[in-house]
Amino acid sequence: MPAVNDYYEVLGVSEGANADEIKKAYRKLAREHHPDRNPDKPTAEAKFKEIQEAYSVLSDEKKRKEYDLSRKNPFAGFGDGYGTRGRQGEYRAPDGSYIRFDTSGGGSPFGEGTPFEETGGSFGDIFGRFFGGEAPADPFGPGRQRRTRGRDIQTTLNISFDEALKGGKREVALPDGTRVRIEIPKGVESGFKIRLKGRGAEGAGGQRGDLYVTFNVEPHSRYRRDGNDLYKKVKVNAFEAMFGVRRSVRTPYGKQIKITIPAGSQPGDRLRLRDQGVETETGRGDLYAEIEVEIPKDLPSEHADAIRQAAEEAGLL
Repeated sequence: MPAVNDYYEVLGVSEGANADEIKKAYRKLAREHHPDRNPDKPTAEAKFKEIQEAYSVLSDEKKRKEYDLSRKNPFAGFGDGYGTRGRQGEYRAPDGSYIRFDTSGGGSPFGEGTPFEETGGSFGDIFGRFFGGEAPADPFGPGRQRRTRGRDIQTTLNISFDEALKGGKREVALPDGTRVRIEIPKGVESGFKIRLKGRGAEGAGGQRGDLYVTFNVEPHSRYRRDGNDLYKKVKVNAFEAMFGVRRSVRTPYGKQIKITIPAGSQPGDRLRLRDQGVETETGRGDLYAEIEVEIPKDLPSEHADAIRQAAEEAGLL
């Protein structure tokens, strides 16, 4: 029998962890290792499946008890002294199922008298029942038709800046003409890729490949994005920059925020509006107001003379 994974170690929790601690650890690791967030990391999918498998066992009270028992004795329930003996050649496993040990011989790969057969199923199902995961292929069952996996499909989805901020459902036309509905992640940015398992091309035997959708977000005329932070230019004239002024800044989500541009502000200065940037499932960026100073071109001569005199007296000219 293969070794049992240490699910507590996979989730990074102690053996005495409660349900809330297990759920919290799972959510954190699932976000961190999700294949859609790690498209360039080949081990992400395997790690994500391992995390899911661990959570499916430890979050279920019955499976967790059976798993804890199997860690102490992997063969519990398979022989005298561990499980409950039923009819001749059968033993009651911890989950209540009966496992038949066929002692009639007949071509076992392990030698005479040792082929395993589970009542009403296959040898591989034993692992799924005990540990809550997928069973390995049944080496003793009848031959199955070999299935060839279909090819993966790559497509690009163009969305507007506002669609990217809000997220939501969207129908996509695939290269073969079929249409599927996908979920646009809230706050998605250009280059982000998601995988839709089993929505690719169909292979021999009906097994489909995967669909990979890469998002292309159109730029906005007033906001520049850098990660989850946004930058917006706020125009002031030379006198407003010199003496300070109050301005109203509109966020991309429609909120109006009053800001104070301090006296002596320079072109390119930035004012930070915390948590007013792009919102995603995991957090929110900031919005930066970038000061842009406009110099008046057509001042009346008397005003220009007065300003020049004042500048000379202040030693600025």
